[in-house]
Amino acid sequence: MKIRNALISDLPDIIGIYNASIPTRKATADTEPIRVESRLDWFVKHNASRPLWVLEIDREVVAWIGLTSFYGGRPAYNATAEVSIYIAPQHQSKGYGTMLVRRMIDYCPSLGVTTLIAMYFDHNDASRRMFEKLGFEPKGHLPEIAVLDGEKRGLIIAAYKIAAL
Repeated sequence: MKIRNALISDLPDIIGIYNASIPTRKATADTEPIRVESRLDWFVKHNASRPLWVLEIDREVVAWIGLTSFYGGRPAYNATAEVSIYIAPQHQSKGYGTMLVRRMIDYCPSLGVTTLIAMYFDHNDASRRMFEKLGFEPKGHLPEIAVLDGEKRGLIIAAYKIAAL
C-alpha cells in the first residue's frame, strides 16, 4: 500500500474511480461520465499547497484524495481547503477513506491549512459516518439543492479545525 502524489499518467485511473461513483447518485452531482481531457486543467491546479494523492495497492490506483481552494481561491480563504475523496467500488468499506483523510489532516499544517471543508449529499450515509468519525462538524445543510434522477437531494457542509503545530 502506497500513498503518493498523483502523476498525469494516473489521471485515467482517477477519472475511472470518479466515474464509477456517478451511477450511485451518492457522491457527485455529475450525472454522466466525464472525460480525462475535461479534467486536465483541474489536475494541473493541484500543486504543493493543494495536493492530489492516490492510494496504490499492488501498483493499482484504488483511491484518490485532493484538496482544492475554497470559494474560488480568494486570498482571504487561503487557510481553508475543500477535501474530496473517491474510492474504487471494490475497495470501499475497508478503511481507506478514513486513512487518507487522516493523512491529509496531518499534512494540512505544513500547507498552512487550518480548516478543511467536506461537502457531501445528505443521503450519503457512508461519507457522513466517516467525516463525523474523524471530527468534522456539520455547519450547514442546503436541502433540496440538487436533482438526481428527478429526486431532490440536499448537501451537507462540514468543517474540521486543524490543530496548531
